[in-house]
Amino acid sequence: MQFDPNNKVVKLCAEGMQAEAEGKIEEAHALFQQAWDIAENDFEAFTAAHYLARNQKNPEDVLKWNLESLARANKIADESMNDTYPSLYLNVGKSYEQLNDQKEANKNYQLAADFSSFLPPGKYSDMIKTGIATALSRTGTAQFINVQLDDLINKWCEGKKLRPLSLVLTAYVGNLGTESDINKLISALSYLSATRCLDEEDQVVVDGLVSGLANEH
Repeated sequence: MQFDPNNKVVKLCAEGMQAEAEGKIEEAHALFQQAWDIAENDFEAFTAAHYLARNQKNPEDVLKWNLESLARANKIADESMNDTYPSLYLNVGKSYEQLNDQKEANKNYQLAADFSSFLPPGKYSDMIKTGIATALSRTGTAQFINVQLDDLINKWCEGKKLRPLSLVLTAYVGNLGTESDINKLISALSYLSATRCLDEEDQVVVDGLVSGLANEH
């Protein structure tokens, strides 16, 4: 669903974000509350609740507004909303985690991962996927692990090998084990292999990883 920049609720939330960026937290909260008060449909309520979850003083209130935002999103019968669910479930999961409910936190992080395939490619998607992967690991679930690649990355970190790290880390750290994420990792490793910037030992390992991942998927 397209966000209309001229929508009164969207405009108030944008003003609230600007106030927040300027350190005017109370003013930002008041603008988000005003947006909620004038919301006339589920989309407007979803938007306002999402922002009202920010800067709440009590973790219980953060959870309350994140759940409200999710509930309103569920009422919007529009498939274009699917790419909002990864961040929504990530926010809900974080709220439960802050309340020390690891089980519910992990459940919502799993749901965020399930919807991650709807995220469009780009830096925002990478950020959300990395957040989900980190949150899952933190609450006891690892979506994708490759011991050989872990060892390589540790070796490159110790040796300050910035070139291979820059080419592979984003595709690996945010990998949720989906087909698209595995393909993205294969592409990153293939490009790294083609640069021939590795020593012979690492080159062999990387080529083997590309072949192995491709055969597995």
